Amino acid sequence: MAGKYYIAADGGGTKLLTILYDEEFNIVSRAKSGGTNLLFRPQDVAEAEVRELADRLIPPDVSEIESFDASIVGPADYLVNALRQRCPVKAVRHWGEGHVALASAGVRYGIVAQAGTGSDAFLIQPGCVQTVGGWGMTLGDEGGGYDIGLRTLKAAIYAEDGRGPRSVLPEMIREAWGLGVLYDMIGKVSGNPDARSLVASVTYLTEKAAAMGDEAALAVYADAGHEMARQVLAVIRGGGGTWTGPIIASGGAWKGSAHMFETFRGEVLAVHPDAEIRFPDFEPIVGSVISRLLADGECGSEPIMEILRGKFAELRYRKPADLKE
Repeated sequence: MAGKYYIAADGGGTKLLTILYDEEFNIVSRAKSGGTNLLFRPQDVAEAEVRELADRLIPPDVSEIESFDASIVGPADYLVNALRQRCPVKAVRHWGEGHVALASAGVRYGIVAQAGTGSDAFLIQPGCVQTVGGWGMTLGDEGGGYDIGLRTLKAAIYAEDGRGPRSVLPEMIREAWGLGVLYDMIGKVSGNPDARSLVASVTYLTEKAAAMGDEAALAVYADAGHEMARQVLAVIRGGGGTWTGPIIASGGAWKGSAHMFETFRGEVLAVHPDAEIRFPDFEPIVGSVISRLLADGECGSEPIMEILRGKFAELRYRKPADLKE
């Protein structure tokens, strides 16, 4: 295969996504593995997975990678080493989670409400970067996927005990996990070496229940939106109360229900009525592509956004199905 080739990567608490693409932005291959945060996963397992990922991602006839651009939670050296065992990688650049989220929306500056497996808020302005949140699943990460999953399990418990509203969640969890009784989920969660991913995966049930109008599931999403608003309002206060650019709601947790975004948006607009609040155009992995191009001075943001809307159409950000535009 002739030409120049590039790799972009996005790694978080539960998964690592990579794409290999050429100089005309054609996607050559993709590969996926488990999360990159070694606080929650054994390093030997993560390293074995990325070696397999590198083999799947880079075809034998690709002899060199021009640039590896990534936004990764946790160390990235073991991934870079696995790629370089397959072929030379000329340049390696790491992009911050907030910068990539803004690039995915076609802008350099603004505020990011990041709700993936974990959560945090970023204020990114010329010469200034501030962060709120990101304290991890035990101490924080309110509004992220793990938190939503945990709140969902607790909502099911409350419904089962009669401490909360009746809900479809207990039955959904029993069926999805193959439990005889809901109480059996104690062993399912406590005995799992990757309980963080398991709990975060429950969000697909939260999404399904919310779409049915389940009161408990909708309350979970409202709480998540409220927590994200608190983080964004805090980072705005920390930056002096003014900023340039939009507020971008980025990350997979937002996709479950528009109720989360609507709660978040309403609370932020109540304090800052002129704020522009929206979703990104692309998934974060494309933000690494755009960050590379902007850093190299190869193009302005809007022309490249138009090109990538066609080339990377399958990597457009999926908004909540019930969102009213």
